[in-house]
Amino acid sequence: MTAPKSFSIQDIYDRIYAAISERRLLPGTKLSEEKLAEVFSTSRTRIREVLMRLNQELIVETHHNRGAFVASPSQEDLHKVFAVRCALERAVVQALAQKFKGQKATSLRQHLALEASARKAGDHATLAHLTGAFHVRLAEATDNHIFADSVRRLVALTGLVIAQFDADQSACPENEHDEIVKAIEAGNATGAEKLLLHHLNHVEKAIQTPEPIEETLDFAVLLGMSVAKSAPSSALSKKRKA
Repeated sequence: MTAPKSFSIQDIYDRIYAAISERRLLPGTKLSEEKLAEVFSTSRTRIREVLMRLNQELIVETHHNRGAFVASPSQEDLHKVFAVRCALERAVVQALAQKFKGQKATSLRQHLALEASARKAGDHATLAHLTGAFHVRLAEATDNHIFADSVRRLVALTGLVIAQFDADQSACPENEHDEIVKAIEAGNATGAEKLLLHHLNHVEKAIQTPEPIEETLDFAVLLGMSVAKSAPSSALSKKRKA
């Protein structure tokens, strides 16, 4: 598939951001300006601008004379990310419990239905994306764009942590999202907060360190600009080191 010639900087940012947050581009992956410019049919200057923005958001790391890489969170980063998420998302569910008290949270219920469908179909990649996106949907439902923007960035960082320490995990256990939404709809702010904190603690403790992998990347496929030529369903080929 030939890439269109008119990708804006925002378009490029959105595609790279999505590829990272959905774990198609894993931690430590080198983001070659030359290759990305070729994929998007644009200049390296525009690619550099996007990478600088991602660097400011802690999603990309830049190293002098080496270039840009998808961030590789440490174990300490893992704890820091979840500490901030706990502080922020407890405020989100408190606000939602006040907003939806005694009412059905339709947008959240629709999202839970998508999660259930992906889980039933055994679609682990979609489920992993949806379980992370659930927390963004919670923040968006507050109608507070600062909540939404902050949680969106933290969820992306969490995706990097999961990819770094346990790339095959969908992270969010079954039913916990549903229980949080039930508490919100009942107007039970204390219960929703307790369930949310238990859930995030559960997710953090479930993340395990994986074995090292060797990677073969096709940026065009990973960024949704092309389709894989061979049979494997993933553009990222993994080979476990002995």
